[in-house]
Amino acid sequence: AVRARGPVAAVPAPRPARPRPRDPADIAERIRHLGELHRAGLVTDEEFAVKKAELLAEL
Repeated sequence: AVRARGPVAAVPAPRPARPRPRDPADIAERIRHLGELHRAGLVTDEEFAVKKAELLAEL
């Protein structure tokens, strides 16, 4: 027997990107955290430089 299928659930829309913080203290904290990841070897020199530049551009 073939079961009747109910309505197909709609795929939820992707969540909008979180607004980037503009608070200089928050950006400085994010850069410090990025530096920790870099020193730990989890972020390359290039990744660090690119992300740091992005964060500084938010100021």
